[in-house]
Amino acid sequence: MKHFESVVFGNEYEIEGVTGATQIQKWVSPVRIGVNAMKGEVKPKPGGGRELKLERVRPSADQIALVRKHLTTLVRMTGVKNEAADKAADKPANLVIRFLPRLAMGQPFVAKDIDPNILAKLGRAGVCYFVTSSIRSGAMFRGLIVVNNELPPDQMDACLLEEMTQAFGLPNDSDIVSPSIFNQKGQLRALSKTDVAIVKTLYDRRLPAGTPRADAMRLARNILAEKLAE
Repeated sequence: MKHFESVVFGNEYEIEGVTGATQIQKWVSPVRIGVNAMKGEVKPKPGGGRELKLERVRPSADQIALVRKHLTTLVRMTGVKNEAADKAADKPANLVIRFLPRLAMGQPFVAKDIDPNILAKLGRAGVCYFVTSSIRSGAMFRGLIVVNNELPPDQMDACLLEEMTQAFGLPNDSDIVSPSIFNQKGQLRALSKTDVAIVKTLYDRRLPAGTPRADAMRLARNILAEKLAE
């Protein structure tokens, strides 16, 4: 229960203006994934100095495969629908995953509607990070995941799994339980039994989006016990 509360209502980023949730936040509408990528090269600048030159590229087959693998797992556990993005039908991607060089991860262009100072702090670690938005009812409607495309394959896999799971409404890290993808003392490439139970509890119909924290914790006790016993 402490692990669930920490993961769902806590906040892993110690950044001014970024706070933990006071109610259940999760996807209610379908998720539409968009994946894009860039490569970069540091080149000399005329007159001295160096600069990062970026170029849009197609995401690699391996990157797409990782996204598809983890999305399939999350959709199956949560019951959230996954539909294709279609700008022509006014259905743009609402969960965008960007594979970028490390030096580009905190640049303002990554998300023009997010404070550049926040992006700079999020990208400083150079691994991966996520940002999500929800309306007052707790329903999530937008998410961004940024991944360092220079990571080794195993680390990219584990990193992407954690960020995609967190972008489904479980935003915090927690070392209370191990093994867990939320525990920073390890690196998992698949959800643990505890992780599965926590995700399923969050998306149980008895715990709707917008449920205040105190009520959610009261309701979650029995739900979590059921999920752990499955």
